[in-house]
Amino acid sequence: MSKTLHTHIKKFQFFPKSAIYDDDAKYRISEFNRHEATLYFIVRTAKAHFLLNTFRPADEYRLYVEIEVGGSRYPIHFSTAEMLYSYPDITNRFKTAKEFGDYCMNQWRDESRPNLSGAEKYAEKIQLDMQRCTQDKLVLDCPLKFAITKEHNGSTTISPYQLLDINDVAYPDKLEILYIGKSNDDTWQRIYNHNKWGLIEEHRDRAQQELIVYFLEVDRAAIDQNEIKDFLIIDRHSSDLSLVDVTLATEAALINYFIKEKKFNDQHVGSDIRKTEAIQRVKAQGYADMLVEVGLDGPFGNVGTLGAGFEEQHLAFYVL
Repeated sequence: MSKTLHTHIKKFQFFPKSAIYDDDAKYRISEFNRHEATLYFIVRTAKAHFLLNTFRPADEYRLYVEIEVGGSRYPIHFSTAEMLYSYPDITNRFKTAKEFGDYCMNQWRDESRPNLSGAEKYAEKIQLDMQRCTQDKLVLDCPLKFAITKEHNGSTTISPYQLLDINDVAYPDKLEILYIGKSNDDTWQRIYNHNKWGLIEEHRDRAQQELIVYFLEVDRAAIDQNEIKDFLIIDRHSSDLSLVDVTLATEAALINYFIKEKKFNDQHVGSDIRKTEAIQRVKAQGYADMLVEVGLDGPFGNVGTLGAGFEEQHLAFYVL
């Protein structure tokens, strides 16, 4: 019998580096990017900019803005109603994003124009906070956000990468993995206090390039292969390896596969990872091979390096 460890990225989330440190960062911290995601990529790519003078309300709770990447302009439609509606507490209460929007806007009444629809009132009230907006982020005073939070304002911050992802716009530049790391404690905090930021920043043009952090959740399975007479029986089932051991082994394999030069990562680059403690622990559990899969869905999934290529799916196979 032969046993293979198969690890893959189950779920991922990404933020530009600036979103880790700005005033709204606390709203982005979640159980996923603290504890469920135990691996991370730091990726370099062309910077995306908002063209703020193109922003305008459209129709039916939709907004319009243009984003520029590498000299090309991309028209984007988006809806804060749909963004807020994605939260489970709201989805469970309303049948559609429009129903949610109408409910929120019903609290604003104009006696001189009683026939205004919720979407029309929304279009009149939503606006950019120009004191806080930059080319790198839209800050909206959103009446829907105000209605559900009852704060003094309904501030909503949106990055251009978020909108390109929502609109399924294939990112027009390479998404180059510079660094691969792990955390078995608090991944967000690990990124926040990362000791390689200074070195990595030295290798990017701040005016033209962006750094994006990918938070990655790893899943694992065991694949048993048995030959019985002339038949090959394959059985896939859950792995008995701990998440800590799986994370360590997967990190080693991905660094070895993607990173070809010791610049930011040092360990596992150009070496025989089978000799590492992480892989030895996998082998000790009876695994003969290891297959590591990176297949990230969506416009920001085509990650890679010059050495490994830029593909929608990467497979790294090691005989242990």
